Amino acid sequence: MVNARELPVSSVVRLGNGATAEVIDNPRDGMWILVRFLSSESDPSSVGQEDMVLAPDGVEVLETPEAG
Repeated sequence: MVNARELPVSSVVRLGNGATAEVIDNPRDGMWILVRFLSSESDPSSVGQEDMVLAPDGVEVLETPEAG
């Protein structure tokens, strides 16, 4: 399970539905993150769209920004 409070902006994540998205804001409430969809086989029209997603629902971190 991902600790949503610690998920940095610019991280790339895979959501429970298989879509990939970039984190564009994290209110650090431990539940929600604002993402921009990068890919979605189930809904290709969502690519480029922004939405709030519930972080504990199957979020897998694929990439995090480099520190420095």
